[in-house]
Amino acid sequence: MTYPRLSLALLLAATTLSGCASWMPTAFKSDPTESQWVGNYKSDTEMGLTTHLHLADDHAATTTYTYTNGDPDLLETGHWQALNPTSVKVTMTTHQGRPLNSERIYSYDPHSEQLSTQQETVDGQTYELGVEGLILQRQ
Repeated sequence: MTYPRLSLALLLAATTLSGCASWMPTAFKSDPTESQWVGNYKSDTEMGLTTHLHLADDHAATTTYTYTNGDPDLLETGHWQALNPTSVKVTMTTHQGRPLNSERIYSYDPHSEQLSTQQETVDGQTYELGVEGLILQRQ
């Protein structure tokens, strides 16, 4: 069955969509509270490494690992999805341009403006992120 363009646009406008939809035009975004996550976050430097996380308004995510010894930065890209008002899931799909399947679920503390997580799941295997976990401060 074919639909005229106007009918198709009205059909899409009346449809409720869910999930992480980075492809979705701004006009269709329905949850303005998700904008609270957008921004830059940075860890303290530990063991010569600083982690930078950027959450974009189109749900794209970028993690950059910067080394203090001068080694080149490492770059991961992916997407993010709000799970609730205090949790966000960040999924990385590339590492240095190669496929990656990595997921971290961060908790957000609005008072300290920090994201924190204790573990990361890579290809179905869960790894602990040290005693303190990973803590990122909003910049």
